[in-house]
Amino acid sequence: MRPFPLKQVRLGWHDAGTYNKNIEEWPLRGGANGNLRFEIELKQTLSSQSSFSGLVNALKLLQPIKDKYSGVTYADLFQLASATAMEEAGGSKFPMKYGRVDVSEPEQCPEEGRLPGK
Repeated sequence: MRPFPLKQVRLGWHDAGTYNKNIEEWPLRGGANGNLRFEIELKQTLSSQSSFSGLVNALKLLQPIKDKYSGVTYADLFQLASATAMEEAGGSKFPMKYGRVDVSEPEQCPEEGRLPGK
């Protein structure tokens, strides 16, 4: 197995990991919605799990792609980066579906403490 950018996998997981199937209203239900690009969400993630500080670097790597392809949502970009990193590591190819919607402001981010294992 080749080494791969674990931070890209973490980025995708952290963006999607707040999903709560019991909450029907979007964006309150969380999930892959591009929320990690907001400082408040990064601070919550980084303060609770210092080992995930590579997320800032992962965002910096993806920002030029987002700037070039502005029609792609952050949510789709984060999930694509995660799936691509796993595939490049020798893992399975994940079938991708696009069309995720980004939250538009920090106030739409899920409340702190929604990641599994907390």
